[in-house]
Amino acid sequence: MLDTLTKILHSMTKSIEILYVLEGVKNVSRIIVNDSQVEKLTDYLSSFKLNLSISDFKIRKEVDELRQYSDKGFKIDKNSTEYGQVMLYVSRNKEYSENAKSYEARNEHFSLGEILGYPECCINFFVKNFPIESKKKNDYVLASLRNSDGFKFSFYNNTAIRHLDLTLLSHFPCRFNCSASLEIAKRNLKIVRILSVDLVRIFEDFLKSAVIYSSDLGVFVLRGIKVNENEVHYNDVLGTTNNWLYKLLRENQRIIIRDKNYFIIGNREIKGEDFAVMVFENINILIAQNPQYR
Repeated sequence: MLDTLTKILHSMTKSIEILYVLEGVKNVSRIIVNDSQVEKLTDYLSSFKLNLSISDFKIRKEVDELRQYSDKGFKIDKNSTEYGQVMLYVSRNKEYSENAKSYEARNEHFSLGEILGYPECCINFFVKNFPIESKKKNDYVLASLRNSDGFKFSFYNNTAIRHLDLTLLSHFPCRFNCSASLEIAKRNLKIVRILSVDLVRIFEDFLKSAVIYSSDLGVFVLRGIKVNENEVHYNDVLGTTNNWLYKLLRENQRIIIRDKNYFIIGNREIKGEDFAVMVFENINILIAQNPQYR
């Protein structure tokens, strides 16, 4: 089934989102698709007794060449001749899928987050940051990091490499230390394990990485990492852009991290709020929620 869904959707994470509903761990899943995918999904999923509700608007995605991925889109009329995709709400319960559709149409972010099963702290985080981030790239990774303690986190909460179509969360965690998000990600990985043990290895291999994130320069994934306190050695670099930072990372196989916005590559110091570094490891310690986001 996963193979069939992936052929239709051309996305691993979108396909698995539907399987979360089928496996009963989510009441509703929300994915963005084009018209031809809606038709194919409707035909394929008809025998699984899933309800598909389609938004009454289209989304025109804004291209982000730096990240090769876009979180930002604009609502346009569903009958517009301009190309756009639609939001699809998938559920076993027609009322749930229709409610999710209605909440999004009315921009009721909190109610939408609740029905999608997101933690309350993370919904509050999104609502608080939406007025600012939606005017930029609608990307909450740096906002999540600002709220996080330190720069080392559990790989389960790694949402910084979504451009690689690999994530265990469909929401932005309020903090990368968020225990509620970690529990959801652990649950989701159990579903992935049911689908394929090999797929679990792929997820873990990529999610256990160091990520350098820059609004102006792109996203760089350091793979095959070995961490010794604030020193990270790596074997390979995946970058969304080929620029001076990518070349610097390729020429070196070590970074020294002073804090989440300050690191050293070779002899070059890189720091400032426009630069961020995160290390996602096999850390399973549950950390208390920040009451600020309750």
